[in-house]
Amino acid sequence: MDYMFELYEQVKDDMKFFIASDVRAKILISLRSGSKNLADLRKEIHLSSSTILHGMNQLEQKSFIFRDSGNYSLSQTGEVVANKLIDVMRSFYSLNLCEGLFLNHDISCIPPELFKDIGCLEKSFIVKSTSTNIMRPQEVLSEFLAKSKNFKQLTSVYNPSSVQIFLETLEKGGKVQLIMTEGIIDKLVETAGEEKLEKWIKDGSLQLMKIDEEVKISLTTGDNFIALGLFSTDGAYDLNISLISRGEEAISWGNRLFDYYFQIATPVMFEVREIQDEVMVRGK
Repeated sequence: MDYMFELYEQVKDDMKFFIASDVRAKILISLRSGSKNLADLRKEIHLSSSTILHGMNQLEQKSFIFRDSGNYSLSQTGEVVANKLIDVMRSFYSLNLCEGLFLNHDISCIPPELFKDIGCLEKSFIVKSTSTNIMRPQEVLSEFLAKSKNFKQLTSVYNPSSVQIFLETLEKGGKVQLIMTEGIIDKLVETAGEEKLEKWIKDGSLQLMKIDEEVKISLTTGDNFIALGLFSTDGAYDLNISLISRGEEAISWGNRLFDYYFQIATPVMFEVREIQDEVMVRGK
């Protein structure tokens, strides 16, 4: 921890250089899309020539930009700084957007490397229960599910309406990947029947995986959306709020989260389960 404080002391002036100036930040963001002359910059960031030139001189002194024949461009270092600045902006925007979802909820199930990319969720919206419709988050999810043909779900929550849509999808020849805790798998077997599930697994339309730990999350991805729900810090799943996104980066983020747990999950083998059940019965 002491190292981090030392690091902060070394870079705090560099951070202030951007945070303390809208002009410098806007110039970097503008030049990220390509070289521009002064007229282009004035038109794009809506500031006077003198204000822009003052900011440009400061950026040139830091070697973040350079001038060539009246056009201004980012240096290699400037490109790195501009990209990182935009990444921080997107992260703060996403955190503000998702504040209601993350605050007082268990976020330990989201790996640190994915939290670093939280800006990917910027094109999302939060769905909340209302006094006149406490099931609104589930209804919105069902609407999105109805428009998809292939699904992935990571969950330790049994949702009857979602499961019904998954089963209907499998009946129609769609593909479904499920990562569930053992108790939820047992409920799925009870609902669909072991024979059907085994058939779908064998023909490749269903991948059913078991996760040993209690994953405090419910993640669903479809053809063109992701939906994310979390558990409250008191340990109960919060039905009253969820995140939905149709953004490509958000969908990619959701697939990465699914894949993270897929790598540590184990395939469900019904034959093995039957043998285990027989052994337990004989043991009695």
